[in-house]
Amino acid sequence: MKSGVVVLAGKPNTGKSTLLNYILKEKIAPVSSKPQTTRKRLKGIYTEERGQIVFIDSPGLHKPTHILGKYMVEEAIKNLYDGDVLLWIIDSSKNLTEEDYTIYERIKNIKKPKILAINKIDIVNPKRKELINELNNFNSIDKMIPISSTTGENVDILLDEIFNILPEGEYLYDPDLLTDSTEREIVGEIIREKILINTEEEIPYSVAVLIDDFKERENGKVYIKGIIYVEKESQKKILIGFKGNLIKKIGVESRIEIERFLGKSVFLELWVKVYKNWRKKEEAIRYLGYK
Repeated sequence: MKSGVVVLAGKPNTGKSTLLNYILKEKIAPVSSKPQTTRKRLKGIYTEERGQIVFIDSPGLHKPTHILGKYMVEEAIKNLYDGDVLLWIIDSSKNLTEEDYTIYERIKNIKKPKILAINKIDIVNPKRKELINELNNFNSIDKMIPISSTTGENVDILLDEIFNILPEGEYLYDPDLLTDSTEREIVGEIIREKILINTEEEIPYSVAVLIDDFKERENGKVYIKGIIYVEKESQKKILIGFKGNLIKKIGVESRIEIERFLGKSVFLELWVKVYKNWRKKEEAIRYLGYK
């Protein structure tokens, strides 16, 4: 039996969380088209007859502009040195950027096997051949595998390669577990994901969700109270929407997915509050569970 830890690395929005959800066949990580959807370290536990892989998904590597961003990047860099295998994921629907080269410089001397997953091969890129030629110059990468985390193409080959590399060992977690995140944490991320999907401009990045109450009542229904924090009064008005239409839409979409996740009927109550410039305040980062 094989077991070990695989750390996912890459820029924001390269498909790390989508890949994790695909492998687990369960949505435990928030996904949206917005960069920096992942804010916290998240473990996904994949178990099958060959053994167990513990994936660590963390925030994308980027240039931070506030204390929250600084924490996210520090967390991502720290995670690079954990685990048995480093899985670097790039978006092959776009050309390489300075950020990609910076990531390579950061990881090239890390003493562990490194796999490069060339993601989004389902999206046409006329310059993909040139991109792969560039990637061939990354000499410290042990294996390159083209994949699609959306369609699942070659994900089985990726898993084969990971199991080939991992050491012999017993399960690191109960084989029935998919993550070590709590239900409360996952529910908070589901709500935040729906906000990301339904809002634009600065709103998605200014939002934090805190689950204030989470309990199952005698009738079997789960009562959840979520507080959505924004940084400005104007953002609060936008998020609530005309006659409350936007927050209602977010609530309905969140409740449907939470019920699917929990397998129970849910009563979801959402409140929007202003916490001025919370992303720039150390105490706010701690209070909201990001540190």
